[in-house]
Amino acid sequence: MIYIKKTGKVLGALGAGFIALKGLQAIKEKRSLRSLLVEETLDTVNLFPTIRSQEDMKNYIGNYYKPFKLPEEAKLRYRFKYLKGFDDTLEYVPKEQTSKVIFYIHGGSYWFQPLSFQYGMMHRLSNMADARVVMPIYPKAPIHNANEATAMVLSRYLYLINEEYIDPEDIVLVGDSAGGGMVLSLLQVMRNRKYPLPSKAILISPWLDVSNSNPEMEQLQAVDPILHVEDLKFEGKVYADGLSVKDPLVSPIYGDLTKLPPIHLFIGTHDIFYADAKKINEIAFEDNVDLTMYTYPNMDHVFPAYPIPEAKEVLKKIASLIK
Repeated sequence: MIYIKKTGKVLGALGAGFIALKGLQAIKEKRSLRSLLVEETLDTVNLFPTIRSQEDMKNYIGNYYKPFKLPEEAKLRYRFKYLKGFDDTLEYVPKEQTSKVIFYIHGGSYWFQPLSFQYGMMHRLSNMADARVVMPIYPKAPIHNANEATAMVLSRYLYLINEEYIDPEDIVLVGDSAGGGMVLSLLQVMRNRKYPLPSKAILISPWLDVSNSNPEMEQLQAVDPILHVEDLKFEGKVYADGLSVKDPLVSPIYGDLTKLPPIHLFIGTHDIFYADAKKINEIAFEDNVDLTMYTYPNMDHVFPAYPIPEAKEVLKKIASLIK
């Protein structure tokens, strides 16, 4: 991700006194200095355009919306390629490949294509877990909707089972942000349709409720340098496209969570989605659902993708779950 890459240059330009002050702050907050500086860098940039109205949406379609094309960095640096026979699904195969498959659903508010840091995260995780990555690039809002996106992703999952003859027990569903929400929605669809379920699911900073109606989100907004509640409310409604914003297909927190494979949820406390992560953890406890939540103080949205020490430790944990 271009903005995070610039962090090293920023560090080089900062004075020793400033670094010392930030170092003390990091110690007080029990986090790495690098994570603090990355957070402050993220707070000064916009990863995505602001979309809160019909006018914003028209501007986005006219100036930003483009068909997917595999980025050169993803191809050359992270070695992703198109899955044979598809122009909307990618794969990465590590050198030490086992039978395990990471079926990865990327985030981006259901509107945006994957960013460099997401390719990098999957590249690192794949090599740690010795697992192949399969990554569907699902159709995006506002041109497409939840029904279309989930149908496409489900078809790629079934392709692995029915055409590549991969044992579902060797598949782990992994999703970050909106992709984490889609993972949980898909599990409910698979169970309801009696499709083979994967061995487990890993949710990284998942968007569990596109209604964004949890009042605690507004309180967390002050410490979240990336997400904005008002943007997400509009984007979620457009993605739902006629469905209730509380339909489990777009907001899996309102669905039936029973009889699903084990779920592992990773979240930081500087993330507005922390509010619903806590909520779904309570629901899971009450309904005896196999969900384990891992909470990381002072960490940001999808922090396992960032070039910080905390990310490496989380990816090690996730890799151990996949193995």
